[in-house]
This record gives sequence, structure tokens and C-alpha cells, in this order.
Amino acid sequence: MSECLHCEINELLESRLQGQEVNLAEVAAKVTEVLADLILMAPPDEQSTLMADVLANLGSFVLEKKEDADPTSPRRSSH
Repeated sequence: MSECLHCEINELLESRLQGQEVNLAEVAAKVTEVLADLILMAPPDEQSTLMADVLANLGSFVLEKKEDADPTSPRRSSH
């Protein structure tokens, strides 16, 4: 496995999703549950800020990756 947590998670998901019909909503729910567990690991007074950061990052990453997938877009993500 790689040293990059992002890459390790992607590799795990890709291996689970290959060659089978998958309910992406169910997979997303499980990933969301992991995020909930992560948020609850934070001190109680930091949980709401962490949840807001997670949601902001989600929106930002979706927009960035959508743009990166556009072949007419001059900007490319390094990761």
C-alpha cells in the first residue's frame, strides 16, 4: 500500500467496486458512517467545526474533480 491515506482509501474502494454491480448510495453511506466516527473522535467542542470542514471539503473536492475531468479545463489537480 502507498503512504498516502487518500490513495489507500481509493485503492480499497476500487478493489471492492471492481467487477460487480454496486449500489453507490450504500457505499457512500458506509463512507459517511466512517466520517461520522472520525468526527466523534474529536473533542466535543471541536466536532461541529470538524463536521463543517468535512462538508466544505466535500463540496470543494467535488467541484475541483469535476473541473479536472473537463478536458477543456486548463487547471489540473496534482493529486
